[in-house]
Amino acid sequence: MAKTATRTVLLTSQSNAAGATVRSAVLDCSALDGGIITYRMTNGATGPTVQCAAKLMFAHKQASPPAAAAEGTADTDWKMLSSIGGSTASNASTPLSFRFGPEIDGYLYVEFSGNTGQAVTVEAHASTHTYA
Repeated sequence: MAKTATRTVLLTSQSNAAGATVRSAVLDCSALDGGIITYRMTNGATGPTVQCAAKLMFAHKQASPPAAAAEGTADTDWKMLSSIGGSTASNASTPLSFRFGPEIDGYLYVEFSGNTGQAVTVEAHASTHTYA
């Protein structure tokens, strides 16, 4: 079996303004054998008043992914797998990751929000693999 690896930029490093929400691109995992998503929140020289939170979102397999949105209650809505807060300290960086295997047969994306007072730099990347 040959392994094919693919790197995908889900969200290029960018500023998440105070009070704003930034969502990454959606990763379709339905044809993947596994991978890892890495994501990060980095404060500037002045930290935010309230920390930024990174939410890993999942939608079950369906004909196409739902539009990126907050967690919902319908069967086909996005569901939050985790929510992890960054820091309010100056220049603090919070790296996170999520590894998955073939059991994830749906869609994933990362949402950043909640920081107040200052912008926070956010990013998300994926490395996935398939075997043929």
